[in-house]
Amino acid sequence: MKFGHEFQEALKRDDFPQHWVESAIAYGQLKRCIKRVQGELSRLGLDVHTLNQLLQAVGNSGSSAHAPFQYSFAGDENAFRPRLVFTIDSENGTPISARLSPRTRDFLESLSLSQRTPQHQTVDTQDQSSGDGKIPCYDPCHQGPITESSVEGEVLPSGDSISSAEGGAQHLVEIPLTSDSEFFHLLKSEVSSLDALQVREEVLATEEVANLGKEIAKVAAPSKTVAKTDIYRWREIIDLYSQANIFYSTHETDHGSRSSVVAKKQFQWFLAELEKRNLLKQFKLHGSPAVLKHFIQINIELIRNLRFQEINRLAMTKILKKFDKQTALGAQNTFPELVATGPFLVHTIAKAVYFKVNERLLTIVPQLSDYLCPVCFNISYKPIRLSCSHVFCIRCMITMQRAKNGHCPMCRSDAVMKADSTNLDPALRNFLEKYFPAEVKIKQKENSRAAMVDQYGPEAKECIVM
Repeated sequence: MKFGHEFQEALKRDDFPQHWVESAIAYGQLKRCIKRVQGELSRLGLDVHTLNQLLQAVGNSGSSAHAPFQYSFAGDENAFRPRLVFTIDSENGTPISARLSPRTRDFLESLSLSQRTPQHQTVDTQDQSSGDGKIPCYDPCHQGPITESSVEGEVLPSGDSISSAEGGAQHLVEIPLTSDSEFFHLLKSEVSSLDALQVREEVLATEEVANLGKEIAKVAAPSKTVAKTDIYRWREIIDLYSQANIFYSTHETDHGSRSSVVAKKQFQWFLAELEKRNLLKQFKLHGSPAVLKHFIQINIELIRNLRFQEINRLAMTKILKKFDKQTALGAQNTFPELVATGPFLVHTIAKAVYFKVNERLLTIVPQLSDYLCPVCFNISYKPIRLSCSHVFCIRCMITMQRAKNGHCPMCRSDAVMKADSTNLDPALRNFLEKYFPAEVKIKQKENSRAAMVDQYGPEAKECIVM
């Protein structure tokens, strides 16, 4: 199946919003532009077969000769035009390469003569001290020859040297084309449209994440009465979501952004785990199921956006590859550099919003893993903050001081033996009691048991008052 047909089918099949589809790469229209470029080059005797022969001849010769022609973009992403420039022998006006048909050679010779005016004499590559070094070129939008400086931002690309291996004088002649400019300005317009769409969608997605955060804050707010909060259910949901790494992986084996296929697979794993743990039926508050549905819908939209971005990036790659295959001009590597700063090519909404989701949710529903004592790996209650800023639970701190271990286990600073009651962090203690009441209660029992063993020995038992 042809890619153009596959592209159109994907736009219909994947249920993209209509305004997304209208912003998609106009692949069919761009293909028709390529045919016009082909026709224009063929009428000048520069068909794809001829241009490929020129390139192969230079490659097979093994010499250091420069390419017989250069195809580049003058200007910047806001104002540019493509340029096809041939190298001409200045003494006799003939193309440097002898592998052109007589008709093409005659055309280039006549074009060279028309562009060589008295004010723009040929540049001698042995002595460029005379004149200002400007290279004559042709712009079909101007009357007569122009210089490099007459087009804002126009410079010859690095490596577009005009010196020959033999040291002779050479002249650069620009071929007057119009259909290629139509093709690339249309493609640039399509990319700009996708850039604008990405910006709008990211703003909307960010607003949705902010609204989601407010909704979760209501149903997961800490409460002294367990029946009046779903904080523990939401903590488990967020932990599963972090484990899924739906849009971005931090694992060594597959570190980096996810493709839409992998993101969809990871999202399905997340949904399966929710179902397996029966979390939906464990909610205490009536509002939690609707909030979870909103959370799931946001991720579905992010995956859809990622898929839309992928197929349009592929469409741009394919159409540039087709352009090069049917013209041999070699724009596939140079044109993307011209538009490389736009959001469509630079980053994905899915990844950006995914980080915002994680950042927002972790501030609303903090995870226990961020508040564990690095010695016993239980909650750091009562938290002792050393002068080096590292935090440990009070039980582990007592144990280290009794063992005369004066160095911090994290940074080895001499801070353990200096700690006393003033190192207790009251703000963190209150935070832990508020957001982790169950874990704090367990830790308090463990601390009481440890204190009793310290005082009465390992055989001591808790006193039970009947």
